[in-house]
Amino acid sequence: MKKVLWGLGALLLIGLSFLGIRYAHIRSAARLWEGPVEEILSEKLEKHANTMEVEFSSRVDAPVEAVFAAFSECERLQEFADTVRYSKLLTNAGNRKVVEIEMVTLGQPQRSVMEFSFLPEEKVVQVRTVENAFADMNGEYRFFPSPDGTKTLLTYTGRVTDKTDRPIPSALQKSALRETFVSVMRALKKRLATQYAITTP
Repeated sequence: MKKVLWGLGALLLIGLSFLGIRYAHIRSAARLWEGPVEEILSEKLEKHANTMEVEFSSRVDAPVEAVFAAFSECERLQEFADTVRYSKLLTNAGNRKVVEIEMVTLGQPQRSVMEFSFLPEEKVVQVRTVENAFADMNGEYRFFPSPDGTKTLLTYTGRVTDKTDRPIPSALQKSALRETFVSVMRALKKRLATQYAITTP
């Protein structure tokens, strides 16, 4: 009898634990759409040898179609980003754009040529470095609609590989990546506010 009771008790504890985990996941997912909007909703930055694994997420209070459309005009970055000195469209073929960008990061100008590949059906933008003297970047932005369709969760995952002989301190590289992501998000929100008449904080 005791063994049966112990068995039932163990099953009950497992069931409660499972429900607790499920509830935590649900609450965590719900929080993505609640509270004040910050440029960085979550982040994960991990350095392995000369490569930084990067994950960022942010929320935009605008429908996913409008956010994706605004993001697709990456060649206009200089119009809306205070840290971008210039952005110039070099090629535009099919679903790909190659853009030359000079951005001030941590007070220092840095020139890059970037390729953007747009997958509108999947709401994905793939990005990779074509030219940069200091690092190569490969990653993708994904756009997820909120349950009511009025907001967008934007995530970025990728990796940045150092190309210089001098090791770059991890803290410095993380700060530069944060600044770049925040600059892109602020430019995106400004673009939405001006072109699509959407008010974003």
